[in-house]
Amino acid sequence: MQIIASGSFRPFDLKKNQRPVKVKKFLVDTYPVTVADFAAFVRANPVWQKKSTPAIKADDGYLKTIDLDNPPAKAVMTQVSWFAARAYCEAHNKRLPTLYEWEYIATYNAWDQNKQTNAHILAWFGRPSDHKTLGLIGTGLRSPQGVHDLHGLIWEWVDDFNSSTVTGDSRADTDTESNLFCGATALSGSDLRNYATYMRYGMRSSLRGNYTGNNLGFRCAKDTK
Repeated sequence: MQIIASGSFRPFDLKKNQRPVKVKKFLVDTYPVTVADFAAFVRANPVWQKKSTPAIKADDGYLKTIDLDNPPAKAVMTQVSWFAARAYCEAHNKRLPTLYEWEYIATYNAWDQNKQTNAHILAWFGRPSDHKTLGLIGTGLRSPQGVHDLHGLIWEWVDDFNSSTVTGDSRADTDTESNLFCGATALSGSDLRNYATYMRYGMRSSLRGNYTGNNLGFRCAKDTK
């Protein structure tokens, strides 16, 4: 894990008159969770096998083409729901990063607004997704803080992934947890030409906690003193 120093930044969804958001020091996984990591978790927690997981916790895409019995080396884990990702983190005495923690890393020193970085992200958007070919950790971009694959490999779940869209109350639901949205990859919105930012924030509002995807995975975080 990498230690992320405390600091403040202006996230995409901050109103003009609001002060920058402060983020406390925390730990975050250097790489996303791999298929081998998740396979070990499922073996220890069979309730998360595909046949045992109810639809409210994961849709039909959950582990659809992932072979947990023969995990490829360094293959990044995808096809997991928010519920499964959170359970994995809790089993390792960790948690999912918050939206602001994830975005704080992703926008550190405004590296996401660098023309070369942004072009790399947009090029990744334009490549067809092949669910039969799993991406490998370490092949995405590395942040100035030493965190790998924040951009250019997969989308990632965050814990409070509906925090900048709508709340459970505004949707009049009775189970906020089962109707949360996906945090994915959040970039700074200070540059209106940063199309990648708007794509990610737009995607968040269309997803639910039981959703799974061929390019949707996660990494864990942890509090530190």
